[in-house]
Formats: sequence, C-alpha cells, structure tokens
Amino acid sequence: IDILVLDGAKALYPEILALVENNLRPGALIVADNADYSPEYLSYVRSPTNNYLSLPFADDVELSIRLG
Repeated sequence: IDILVLDGAKALYPEILALVENNLRPGALIVADNADYSPEYLSYVRSPTNNYLSLPFADDVELSIRLG
C-alpha cells in the first residue's frame, strides 16, 4: 500500500492501521482526517519507536510517512 486515507470513525483509526500496517511500504503516506479526535492514533504515529514521521497538516489532518 502506498497511500492510506483514514476518514471515518476516529476511534477505529488505531485498529485500522494495525490491520494494514504490515502492508505499508516504506514511504507510504497516511492521511488521517480529524486525527485530533483519535489521541491513541496520534500517540502511536508520533512515537519515534513506531517507524513513522508524522506531522499535523492543514486543519485537523495528520500526515504520516512510513519509514523503512
């Protein structure tokens, strides 16, 4: 998977990511709409130990890049 867009039930963002994470290639982009409503998701993708570079982008959007 090269691009993943999360826009739905915010509480499910961590579970959805867990389901597809092994299929995300290095360099894959994840765009999460209204990620502010999913603090567990934000904590995970912003943690340096989980292989993502993640930053807030625009209004309530989190842009994450899967690292190698």
